[in-house]
Formats: sequence, structure tokens, C-alpha cells
Amino acid sequence: MVPYPTQVVKNQFGEQYNNFILGGSSVIDFNFIVDSANGNGLGIRSLKGSPLVSAVFMHTSATPLSGNPNPLAGGVLVQFSKAFQGYDTGFWGCGSPLSGTPVNITSGLTIHQTYTIVSVGTSTVANWQAVGLPSNIVPAVGASFVATTASAGTGTGVVEVSSSSGIDSLELCGDPNQTCNPASGGGYLISQFLLNGTKTQPADNTVVGMRVVMLNPTAGPIN
Repeated sequence: MVPYPTQVVKNQFGEQYNNFILGGSSVIDFNFIVDSANGNGLGIRSLKGSPLVSAVFMHTSATPLSGNPNPLAGGVLVQFSKAFQGYDTGFWGCGSPLSGTPVNITSGLTIHQTYTIVSVGTSTVANWQAVGLPSNIVPAVGASFVATTASAGTGTGVVEVSSSSGIDSLELCGDPNQTCNPASGGGYLISQFLLNGTKTQPADNTVVGMRVVMLNPTAGPIN
């Protein structure tokens, strides 16, 4: 057995265990926007975050880019730029897409409703603050706020309310330890989005954020 160096750890009761520390793990944060009709053939756009994620593939109605197996709607394949020893844990969250129905602030907003700016237009900082944008936030496309008045705003600013991603959970497919450590090249994970237990494609323009913790190739076990 490989003699991994250890770190001695004791809990509040004085009980001791050895934590193997060689190798450790990689915390991989990334996000993307679901876009099944995008001409890039990826099924997503705007991949951002860790360089350890080389690509994310989802279902696309366009011609799939080389390397995209075009999983059925609801599937997502995360391609890594390196191999890992195994899977540790993961988390996810998403930002709902917008309704697609623009509202000019001069038509009046619904008080207490949450809106997202889709066009700043000619509306000034003061104009936006008057309808509810906090004073420490710069008006910009994508900024959300809660309307504090039903009075009509000023300028050509446009907002939309949020819709729904249409999903409630995400789970891994199969044993991720079998696909993250290939003999050559980078490993991958496959997951599926669900709604009430049924595989479901998130609505286009849903922003998906993920954190995956992977064991590095030289990581040892924990006693």
C-alpha cells in the first residue's frame, strides 16, 4: 500500500483519526446558460469558471459540434480538461429565465413585484431608483430589483419578470468514478435535470451554476 502522509485530527471527544492529505481535491466552479437552439452546437452558451471544465454539452436542435454526443433533452455532460481519481461531491443552483414579455417602466410597475432590467434605455440612475433599484446598484442589463411603487417610471427603460427553469433537481447518471479517470485525456460526468422525478430540459436562458469537488489522482482515502 502507498504510504500516504497523514494529518492527525481529533474531535471534541479526543477521538483521533488519520486524514490522508496527499493529492487532496479540486473544487471546480462553473456556470453556463442553457440554449438548445444556439448555432454553436453545444446546447449551451457562455460557459464561465474553472479552466478544469473544457466543455459542457446539452441537447441541441442545431447541428451538434464535434464532441457533443447531443444527449436527450435534460441530459448534461461536463467534460474535464484532466483526469481525476474520483468524485467527491457536487452542488448546483440556477437562475430562472425571463418571461419574454417586456414592460416599459413608463407604463407603471406592480408594487412588490421583482423585475429584471433588459434595457436601461434613457432612464437615468435617479429614474431607476425611483421605481425601486437600490441606490448602491448601477442600472445595468441583468440587474434585478423589487418595485417599490406602482407609479409610472421615466425614460425608455424596459424590464421583465422572471419565468421558471422548469426543473427541481439534478442527479448524476451512473457511477461517476468510472468516467472521471480515463487512461488518456480528460474525464467527464453525466447528469440529468429532473422535474418531479422525470427527466426534463431546463427552459432556454436558464443560468445553471455548478460546483463539483473531484479527488486528484494522488489523493488517498480517509480512515
